[in-house]
Amino acid sequence: MLDDLKEIIAIDSVYSEPEKNAPFGRKARQALDWFLNKSKAYGFKTGELDGYCGWAEIGSGKRLIGVLCHLDVVPAGDGWTYPPYSMTVDGGKIYGRGVADDKGALVACMHAMKSILDSKEKLDGRLRIIVGCNEENGSACMKYYEKHGEIPTASIVPDADFPIINSEKGIISYLVKIPLDGFFKNNIAALNGGIKSNVVADRASMTIKKNSALYDFIKKSAPLDERLFKSSPFAEAVITDGHDFKDFAVHDTDGGLVIEATGVAGHAMEPEKGDNAIWKLFCLLDAVKDKFPSEVVSSVFENICSNMCCEKIGFGCQDEQSGDTTCNLGLAYLEKGYLNIDLNIRIPISCDKDSIEKLLLQKLPSGTKVNEYMYSPNLFIDKNAPLIKTLLKVYADCTGNETYCLHTGGGTYAKELPGAVAFGPTFPDTVTNLHNIDENLPVTEFEKLFDIYRAAMLALDKAKL
Repeated sequence: MLDDLKEIIAIDSVYSEPEKNAPFGRKARQALDWFLNKSKAYGFKTGELDGYCGWAEIGSGKRLIGVLCHLDVVPAGDGWTYPPYSMTVDGGKIYGRGVADDKGALVACMHAMKSILDSKEKLDGRLRIIVGCNEENGSACMKYYEKHGEIPTASIVPDADFPIINSEKGIISYLVKIPLDGFFKNNIAALNGGIKSNVVADRASMTIKKNSALYDFIKKSAPLDERLFKSSPFAEAVITDGHDFKDFAVHDTDGGLVIEATGVAGHAMEPEKGDNAIWKLFCLLDAVKDKFPSEVVSSVFENICSNMCCEKIGFGCQDEQSGDTTCNLGLAYLEKGYLNIDLNIRIPISCDKDSIEKLLLQKLPSGTKVNEYMYSPNLFIDKNAPLIKTLLKVYADCTGNETYCLHTGGGTYAKELPGAVAFGPTFPDTVTNLHNIDENLPVTEFEKLFDIYRAAMLALDKAKL
């Protein structure tokens, strides 16, 4: 299992430009070929759908049980202790991009199915692992499978948490285009932050135009080193907003004054666990508002650069079945006269989705454009459904742990096919650094996944669903 995991971790299957028979890029295609070739070597029957996704199965009969995994990963980013695409085992943990999301679970499921095949256990139907290559960018892969592939009777999705996820929030991504005001046009040459909509931005920078009014003001404020951020008015803003002086750097270049901010990456489903670097740039810009007022700066800083942004804008809500609303400012950049910001919003069942765009426009400057470019609706399965009860019994039998249902802000393939539910692979209280540096999975838990998913496949094969 570790050997196979090392091989697939070495493929940096981040989304890239489409190529022939590789709709999500060459590396995603390479990962799909790895899965298909490995599955054939293990004796599975295999197939693929035009590079969007692939499958491997054992057994015979009409009934089909699915296991839905994804091969793509989010970008690694900087600051890893261990090489992200060279799997490392240290201190009882496996490190590498994708070990927890979702390649570790995939490998465990492949070996669980191989064990069932090798042991010649009698199946009532078929077991099929279905892998996609675009889960981190909208799940176009599984949408394609839904149209062109065989739909399983029931499916598990090992891409969330144990004991089980019976409720997933809706997910909306907006590209918000805010027209630049005079302050930006006269003072800011560039602003860039973040790597993806669904990742908390851990890097951001802006370039202040040489010889602009803001450039001259900053040059007179303090020496252009760490002392700048400890001088007025920046020090008060940094301290008040709860940031650290070491998170900022400044460089005087031929192209202008470059200010950099660093934070901590994280998953957009829990943005409060990250530390958004884009917010820090707006904190500095807001600090000079008395001398350099800007409606763009004030509206973004006051309404969006906060863990309370949903409440500030007016679409914050909460319910018992699915939790509360969250919002992640994942990307920011200047382009063609606009400040572009990418918002990834996770909404509970009780949230009025249709009101969000209107509320954003009310809080942001006139002329702002809000474009919804991705929407994934809520998912909810009753805790007494046979699929849920069957899997909770498997979890209890394999671990001896307490069973209960969870809700999540993360979106999984469970939304894409009927009769699917997210089941593991992360155990309670385990921190895996999803979408962050040093993503990891404890070795003992990786080994335990084999037992749980083997038992789950066999139980679902026999269950009355």
